[in-house]
Amino acid sequence: MNLRVTTLVAACGLLSTACLAQGRRVVAICPWTFMDGNRTSRPMVMDTLRTILEKNGYVVLHDSELRYRSMNPPIAVRGEWPIPEDLDRYGSMVGATHVVFGRAKWDTRSIWVGTGPKTISTAKIDLFIYNTRTGRIEYQREGIEGRSDERESAIKDVLDVLVTPLITVVSGGPATPREQRAAQIAVARALRPWIWRRDGFR
Repeated sequence: MNLRVTTLVAACGLLSTACLAQGRRVVAICPWTFMDGNRTSRPMVMDTLRTILEKNGYVVLHDSELRYRSMNPPIAVRGEWPIPEDLDRYGSMVGATHVVFGRAKWDTRSIWVGTGPKTISTAKIDLFIYNTRTGRIEYQREGIEGRSDERESAIKDVLDVLVTPLITVVSGGPATPREQRAAQIAVARALRPWIWRRDGFR
């Protein structure tokens, strides 16, 4: 009798764990393509993606980029993006319900304002979210921009999904903080419609 009870409890525990795992939203972030931008600015894109998704109920696999690069055979690319079959293979390997991939590029330049030059940076984001359960790209936003000189009072729609404060820029300072700030704004702007449309998030 005790053995039967133990077996039944164990089976119920396994079933409960499986149901919980099935209900989780687990995200794997593929390595992104970067164009221009300082090397110290690029990690801000990935960090902003992770923190926004985690804040809004997703489990983000922090080793997913490394595991992507170690896929054998390697992920095949059609045009610029991974093919769906390999996104399925990758998602299955890491146990992800969603796979995020995309591209970021920067345009950092000096413009003349008043009596002197001012450095500004624009980040442009192409973002795709692939659903491994349906085998389809469930969400995509292309050409979404963020500018380093956007005032916080004018971008409250962006700030409501950011977890960390915007990078502070100093007049006449280096370009890197401007690129980082622009990336934060662009990523948050690209993700916001996705975050707000998910049932139960807001």
